Amino acid sequence: LCHNSSHVILYRVVNGERLQLLHRTQVDDGPVLSLVHFQGRLLVGIGKTVRLYEMGKRQLLKKCELRGLPTMVKTLQAAGDRAFIGDMMQSIQYVRYDATANRLVLVAKDRSPRPITCQELLDLNTVAVGDKFGNISILRLPRGADVGAIDVTGTRALWDSSREDATPKLETLCNYHIGEVVTGMTRASLVAGGAESLIYVTVTGRVGALVPFSSREDVEFYSALEGFLRTEAPRPTGREPQAYRSYYSPVKHVIDGDLCDAYSQLPYEQKQKIAERLDRSVGEVMKKLEDTRNALL
Repeated sequence: LCHNSSHVILYRVVNGERLQLLHRTQVDDGPVLSLVHFQGRLLVGIGKTVRLYEMGKRQLLKKCELRGLPTMVKTLQAAGDRAFIGDMMQSIQYVRYDATANRLVLVAKDRSPRPITCQELLDLNTVAVGDKFGNISILRLPRGADVGAIDVTGTRALWDSSREDATPKLETLCNYHIGEVVTGMTRASLVAGGAESLIYVTVTGRVGALVPFSSREDVEFYSALEGFLRTEAPRPTGREPQAYRSYYSPVKHVIDGDLCDAYSQLPYEQKQKIAERLDRSVGEVMKKLEDTRNALL
C-alpha cells in the first residue's frame, strides 16, 4: 500500500445553501480517517498520530500532537478536555489535553486488543465500542487514573513508555457477541420521552439495541428467564446460547434479549413450566416482555 499525502479540507456553509472552500492543509504522516471538534479546535487522526489544529487564514495551524499510537487512528470522540481514540487493531486509547503545557497526555488504554470499527461516548468516562469480530464492549476509565497520566511525547517518554504496566487500563463493564461486524452505533430514544438506548447497525443492515435496565427487579427477572431458556429453548444449530455470546470473550453484564424473546414461541406447557419457576403466570411473563419491547419501540 503506497501512501504519499493526505489533505484536511475546510469548508464554510454559506446561508445554509452552499459550501465555500476556505483552504486545504496537506499532511504527510498517514491517511486521515477521523476528525472531531475539540474545544474550538480540530482534533485529527493521522496514521499513528493525533494532532490538534487551530484555524488559520491560509491553512490549519498545528498546536500539538501525540505520536506513537499502536497502529492507526480509526475513530475519535471528544468531551471537554478528554478524547477517546479508537485504534484500528489495539482498541481504545484515552487522552486528555493539558492546556497549561499545551500537550496531549495519554491517560489510559484498553488491556484487550480490539480491532475497533465504531464507538459512542456514554459519559465523560465511559465509551461503547464495536469491533470487526462482532463484539460490543463498554469500557470505563478507572477512578483516579487521571492522576497518573503519562506524557509519551515529553521528557518522561523514555521512562514511562518502556513500561507497559505504567499506563492505567480501562475497565470492561460489559461484553456481548453480536455475531456480525458492527459498523455504527449511537445513543438514541426511539419513542417520545423514552429512555436512551444504545442503537447499533451491522454490515448486513441489521439494526439492534442495548437497553439499560433501571431497576434491580428487571435484572433479576430477565436473568432468571434467560437461565431457564438456555435449557428449554430449541437450538436449531445445536449451539449453546451462552457459548455463542461468549465467542471471543465471556459475555458480561448483558442479557440475551433474542433468547428471552424465544419464550413467546415455546409450546404452552413449557411456557407454564418456566412461569411457575419464576413465580409468575404466563400472562405476566408475556406482559413483561411486551412492556420492555414497547419501552424501546
